[in-house]
Formats: sequence, structure tokens, C-alpha cells
Amino acid sequence: MKILLIHKFHYMLGGTETFHYNLAEALKAAGHEVIYFSMQDDRNIPCPQDKYFVSNVDYNDPGLKGFKKIKTGLKVIYNFEAKRKFEQLIKDEKPDIAHIGLLHRQITFSVVDVLKKYNIPIVMHLHELTAVCPCYTMLRPDGTICSDCATKGYWNCVKNKCMKGSRTKSLLAFAEAKFLQFGRYYNKIDTYIAECDFYKKLVERAQFTKSPIIRMNNFLPINQEYKAYYDHDNYILYFGRYAREKGVLTILKAYAKLNCSEKLVLVGRGSEEEKIRDFVKEHNLEDRVQINGAIFGKEMEKIIEKAKVVLVPSEWYENGAFVALQALAKGKIVVASNIAGLSEIIQDGVTGFLAEPGNPDSFATAIQKVLDLSGEMYKDMSQRIVEYAKLRCDAKAYIKQLLEQYTMLINQKQKGQ
Repeated sequence: MKILLIHKFHYMLGGTETFHYNLAEALKAAGHEVIYFSMQDDRNIPCPQDKYFVSNVDYNDPGLKGFKKIKTGLKVIYNFEAKRKFEQLIKDEKPDIAHIGLLHRQITFSVVDVLKKYNIPIVMHLHELTAVCPCYTMLRPDGTICSDCATKGYWNCVKNKCMKGSRTKSLLAFAEAKFLQFGRYYNKIDTYIAECDFYKKLVERAQFTKSPIIRMNNFLPINQEYKAYYDHDNYILYFGRYAREKGVLTILKAYAKLNCSEKLVLVGRGSEEEKIRDFVKEHNLEDRVQINGAIFGKEMEKIIEKAKVVLVPSEWYENGAFVALQALAKGKIVVASNIAGLSEIIQDGVTGFLAEPGNPDSFATAIQKVLDLSGEMYKDMSQRIVEYAKLRCDAKAYIKQLLEQYTMLINQKQKGQ
């Protein structure tokens, strides 16, 4: 089977990109051919299909002025260059099925028209909630969770200036949402995959598509080691994006309340880094908090292995939370927000502890529960966590279920011809 993976970033940026890399490797390990369509970027992982990749689209570029900005704005809604290059890829490679990750605003749904033209079945992963919220986070500029666009209409995005506090960017997001709605683009996808029950139920209630939504747990790499690393270097770890919706400032406030010997180690990058550094300095935490840039691969694996506890303090509707799964596979106790997909992954008191999103006191209490565990209790919990991760995150079981979906869709298309 030749499988086309469509995702707007072809380099390691975050959990979504990690998922797509792992998916490609698992499909190849199962004996299938994987090809790619993405966006040009100097950081891209080289691949034979990169000659087809669409030009980089960055509407946040401060150098965009006048007509150039309008032209880029139109590209965000429907990218004709992407459509042209993508059609050439389809003609040359003739894939059996397409699996979409993220494409809004860079690749755009222009490629969906090409897939329908050539009768290629389409699976789309619900990594985020752009279909029900034009700014995708379901957060207002002040950080509060909002479902107005899902229940009252997309105009609320403009009204509340949800896209980075900008009326112009919010208007552009609104225009894209209405274009996709009027074009019934979400009905053109054959099957959606949701990583958690929360996402599945949310998008079903919003009724943005008539296509089926199936529920599949996220998975870990095909060569993932499942081992309880209960010997640790006595530090508390956060790794992920430094973004407001990720709740990093909340755990800093929680940590400042703790009278503990454990250091707090932060690993990542993002727009909140300056605020994080300012908080650490203002609260005299320089000797207790270690701030790192983004780290990947074996080096990141070692950092997770040596952590005492891993924090996932998201303040938005987190989906499959790959960072939590990575930690569980190494037997790490996870303290996470009791929200969306996270509350489905972490069993409070069994595989970790749940805390109220955005509440430093709640997080401080949950972290303290881990710090108070005896060595034997910590070891027992760590071993239980690994067994849970093995069952929940098995790549072979995931790929088997996914290939069954692929085969069913391909057969349906062939019968319909």
C-alpha cells in the first residue's frame, strides 16, 4: 500500500510532528510505502518528495505589507500553488490513500479537491479543533476557555479578537472557516480519527461534518522501550512548548509554593519564554529552576529517564498529549491537568495525579503527593505505570487498526467507481 502523509511541518516542532514521524516509521515497518506532502522550510527532514512541497507561508511575517499581505491572506484560505504542486505529486506517485495531519492556513484544503478529483480516500487526524474554533485553541485572548464559535457561530472569533488579540488575523481565520463551511469541505473527508473521547464528542456535538469519527488512542514509536526508570536524579520535569495554553507559568507558581529540594527543569521553546525567565528572576528561583531550549532524540530520552515526576499542566483542551505517553513508557509519575484528553490518559492516584487547570495550589498539592511517596511506593507505582503504557500505546496494535480502516476505505472507493 502506498500511503501519502500530508502535514504542514516536515521537521520536529512538537508532539504533532512527532506523531507523524512515528506514524511513517510504523507504516514502513509494516511493509508499506510512505510518501509526503508538506511546506518548504530550511529545517525540513529531507525526503524524495520535497520538490513538490509548497512555498513557505507565514502570515505572521512583520515584513508583509500592502498587496503582498493581501496575497498571502488569500493563500491562507485557498492555496493554488499547493493545489498545483500536489496534483503533480498525485499524478507521479499515484498513492492508494491520503492521511492528513495539519493543513489549515499553509497547505489549505485546496489539496482535498485534488484528492476527490482522483478518487483517493482521505483520513484526517483531529490533532486540534480548528473546525469548531477558527483559532483552534478554544481560548480567548485572556486565556479563558471558550466554546462560542462551536455553539453560536464563527463571528465570535472576530468579536473577541481570538487570533493573537488581532482583529485582522481573527477576520482572516473567520473567512477561512466560512469558506470551508460553505464549500462543505469537512464532509469531503472520508473518516476522521480522534485521539480522545472528549474530542470525538465535542466535534460530533458541533455537527461540522457528516463523516464518521473513529476513536483511536495515540501510540508510541514502533521501537519504544517500556521500562520503569525508578532511579532518578531528584528533579521535576516539564518538556513541551513554552506557550500560554501549556500552563508553564502555573507550574512555576506552584513550584514557588513548594519547600522542596528537587529542582524544576524546563525543556522547550516558544512565545512565553521571556515571561518564564522574568518570573524565575522576580521570584529568586534562578538556583532552583533550570530553563533549557528544545531538546529531541536520545538526549531528551535521558532527561525523562532521570526525572522524578513529569508535569503536563495544559490549560486548553489537550488531545493525545504525547509528552505524557513518553513519560508513562519510562514509568514516570505524571502530574497533569484534569482536562480533555489528559484526564483520559492519567488515572488519578494510579498512573499519576490530576490537578485543576490553571490552579497553582492544586498543582502544588498534586506534586507534593509524588514527593511524599516512599521509595518502595514510588517503585511499585512506576512499574504499574509501565504495564499500563504497554497496553495503551502499542504501535503494532494501532497500525493494525489503522490499516483495517485504510483497506475498508480503499475498497469502498473501488466499488464506487
